[in-house]
Amino acid sequence: MGEEGKNMSQETDRTLYGRVFHRNVCWQRSYERAEGEELLMALYGSLRNGLYNNRRFDLQNRSEFLGTIKIDGYSLYSLGPYPAVYPSEKGSVVAEVRRFSGKRQLEVAKSIDYMELFGGYHREYVDLELPEKKLRGIIYVYDEKPETEVIDHGDWARYLKEKELPE
Repeated sequence: MGEEGKNMSQETDRTLYGRVFHRNVCWQRSYERAEGEELLMALYGSLRNGLYNNRRFDLQNRSEFLGTIKIDGYSLYSLGPYPAVYPSEKGSVVAEVRRFSGKRQLEVAKSIDYMELFGGYHREYVDLELPEKKLRGIIYVYDEKPETEVIDHGDWARYLKEKELPE
């Protein structure tokens, strides 16, 4: 292998290692904070009411719905069959706030955690401003800024409905 090929190979290794290392650090940091009597999650994609993963995890019966809110500071991106959020000064995302408490519900939260954290997301803690209440919970943020379509209105459910309509 020539000198140029060797340098490219090292650069690729460093980039891949950097990403994997970053993801593992994010995962560990995220996961260590998951303990507690209850967990509040801001869910913005396929875990929202009526969508695929919401039904799969039976969230209607295995968590408590607290309301739908808009969270500033993130933009919503389409990754095809599911979305991602990434920090953004101008953006906001529509999310459903769910509380997981008690052993059975926390098991569901852990399953969601595995799915998200191994799918390239990490947790960030955010303020959840519900009517009458201000709470702190987590949102799953994509590890790298997606280079895909930004959904300006920040609402994944609305985006899916609009895509189904004939033009």
